Amino acid sequence: MNKQFTKDLKKAIIKEPIKQVLDAGSTPRRYEPESGLKKHNERIHKESKYVDSHKNLPFSFRKPLKPMGKSAYLQCDNCGQVITGTVFTVGVVCNSCGKFSTVTEVLIDR
Repeated sequence: MNKQFTKDLKKAIIKEPIKQVLDAGSTPRRYEPESGLKKHNERIHKESKYVDSHKNLPFSFRKPLKPMGKSAYLQCDNCGQVITGTVFTVGVVCNSCGKFSTVTEVLIDR
């Protein structure tokens, strides 16, 4: 790009700031597959399924984990087992005693 075009573009952008927020789906897709969106998604699913069953990859594709929030150490009121959970956790099924129990937050020094 030449310098004059860049200057003109900056002036145009400064003069007309973006004032509206676009809603989802209000603009068309940037790329429309030739075979159509349904066949495009089916092809992606088919290829992913093939790779999962025929390739021995050391990783998998999945959604990223959601953050747990404020975590805390909790103690089972039945057996005393210390587990991790959120500060909003009130009760759990304990892995140690196998029963549903209320929990108490404990402070552990590190």
